[in-house]
Amino acid sequence: MLDALAPPCLSSVVRRKHHIQMRTPWKELNDAELEALRRRRAGEIPPKVVSRLRKLVNRCRKDPEAGAAIGYHGSLALLYEFDRDWLSATRHRTTEISLIEKLYTCLAKDPPSLRRWATQNYRAADLRERRRILKQLALKVGAEPSASPNRRPARSRRVRAFVKGGGR
Repeated sequence: MLDALAPPCLSSVVRRKHHIQMRTPWKELNDAELEALRRRRAGEIPPKVVSRLRKLVNRCRKDPEAGAAIGYHGSLALLYEFDRDWLSATRHRTTEISLIEKLYTCLAKDPPSLRRWATQNYRAADLRERRRILKQLALKVGAEPSASPNRRPARSRRVRAFVKGGGR
């Protein structure tokens, strides 16, 4: 039934919601992401919320279409932000924003009721908030060192002094 309502440009995660929901907890992940965003707005995300979000992301990661899910990238951005891995958080926040924009352009010619349903968690104000978070992350990338162990600072170039006489 949902296949008949959903436009073909939506990912099959949305079109086959009833099938995937049995295997992958997408709704729980989206709810946890929205709760984490609310907590972030209030000041800080408690470790209990982060732990729940991390568990759900790990379960959803197994789905082959996780890369096309907006909530998956938003959740990863929040987790990387909590882990102080600013580069990865920026990358996933950028992906999330581009997927939301793609959803809006995809639904431009569809009936308003379908647009409201498909974008209920991604309104214009939510998109502005995510862009503001992306700007904050961009500032942190340049100002603070990343806490990720796989990100090393670039090696400084050693300047060799010119030796008269041609070498060793």
